[in-house]
Amino acid sequence: MTLALARTFLGPAVQTTPETAHTLLQSDRLSRDFTAVGMEDTVAEALEKIRANPGTGEIFYCYACDADGRLAGVVPLRKLIRAAPSERIASLMFTRVVKLPVDASDAVVEDFFVTYRFLAFPVVDADGRIVGVVEMNQFVDAFSDTLFSEVEGRVRDEVYRFVGLPKGELQEKRPVRLALKRFPWLLVNIGGGFLAATTTRLFEHTVAELVVVSAFIPMVLVLSESLGVQTTAVAASMVAHGDVDKKVVVREVVAASLAGLMAATVVAILGRLYSPGFGFPLALFVSVAVSATLASCLGGILPFLFKRLKVDPHLASAPLVLAVADNITLLTYFGLVTRLVL
Repeated sequence: MTLALARTFLGPAVQTTPETAHTLLQSDRLSRDFTAVGMEDTVAEALEKIRANPGTGEIFYCYACDADGRLAGVVPLRKLIRAAPSERIASLMFTRVVKLPVDASDAVVEDFFVTYRFLAFPVVDADGRIVGVVEMNQFVDAFSDTLFSEVEGRVRDEVYRFVGLPKGELQEKRPVRLALKRFPWLLVNIGGGFLAATTTRLFEHTVAELVVVSAFIPMVLVLSESLGVQTTAVAASMVAHGDVDKKVVVREVVAASLAGLMAATVVAILGRLYSPGFGFPLALFVSVAVSATLASCLGGILPFLFKRLKVDPHLASAPLVLAVADNITLLTYFGLVTRLVL
């Protein structure tokens, strides 16, 4: 909104606070060019105010204020344009507004942009009246190095957690403590490997009778593991950021299952080259398809389950998905080969 429109709507609130705002949030980062409308205005009235005072900068959000000039909500410009002219701003606005206090430090502002990833934040005084906005483009120009270092650090921490390395482990200087922190997750892998070895031994007659069965074990295992871990990565990331969208999880599971079917078809064709008849290729196709679907389902469910149990989904999900996927794959594979081929 232009300063003229801000003063028209907010009265003395914008006129009496610039000195404080300039002192505590530097003037080159606090913009007075923002869009404020009344929460009881209709969409048509709000758009008319914006046309009358368009300002000089880009408009990302419209800020809705009550009769006393206090910030009550925010409406994205896209939502405002698409709404019916007679609809009231109060019915469109988001009431849970992420806002900055006028005395916010640079570090706080930086953290807001990194955490919430909005294009702009409203700045309010002690009475809740909006006095300006801080926009991403202005902030990044001044603090790009610090901002991207923070993002890089958070991404690095997330990658470490996903592969089973607790946060802050790089600062640990004692090798024994490092080993003790990592060992519990190795136990999960050891347990899964032991079960897989037991399963293989149960079907040792099948492996001995048909040597080609053992030749395809690595291929069958790696496909289910890859699809399970990919789905786990998506679900665990959503849980970690609190941005849970069930549709995205379902889409990932379906996509992984379809990819598993395509991979199963290719593996079955390769199996046909190594074994006469269609029993062995069929066993390969079904085992890869079933294990890929189950692994992707586990990858989509386990992070949410561990979150409810208050266990870090990044640390716990991947080892368990791999262990379960391997054993289900082997059971399905050996069982089908035994029944269809021998």
